[in-house]
Amino acid sequence: MFELELKNSDELTIRAKDKTVNINVVQSTINADLRVGTIRGAGEFEIGDVAIVATSLKNGGIMYRIDVDGIKIGLVGNTASIEDLDELGLIDILGTSDARYVSVVEPKIVIPMGNMDFAEVKASVKNEKKLKIKNVNSLPAVMEVWNLD
Repeated sequence: MFELELKNSDELTIRAKDKTVNINVVQSTINADLRVGTIRGAGEFEIGDVAIVATSLKNGGIMYRIDVDGIKIGLVGNTASIEDLDELGLIDILGTSDARYVSVVEPKIVIPMGNMDFAEVKASVKNEKKLKIKNVNSLPAVMEVWNLD
């Protein structure tokens, strides 16, 4: 089980069993209170139960693919091209600031970030502070928008 929460409109917090990881898509940083400090840029990282692949984008910025308990999370700011999204692969949960990415990725859960107008996404909307995921079987069958405010 893990929790997702927006620390601010650009930063997603992942609370896994053994570690809390904050990923800021605008600043392209990962912070998890590690001895090495804040991680910047592209690479592959394992932080406790959280596996992260950070990919550099052609237009600048970083796109993140995160695996927690077998659930795939994608974090994409507004600098990604539609072609960049192919590198994400199949995603269960998408945090993004651009509604265009939703129809390409087709996640089960969308988390609006930045100034995304999630009214463009045709799905039921849940307004909560946190999203708790028990396991892959607890994901919805039909796409939902989780407005974490």
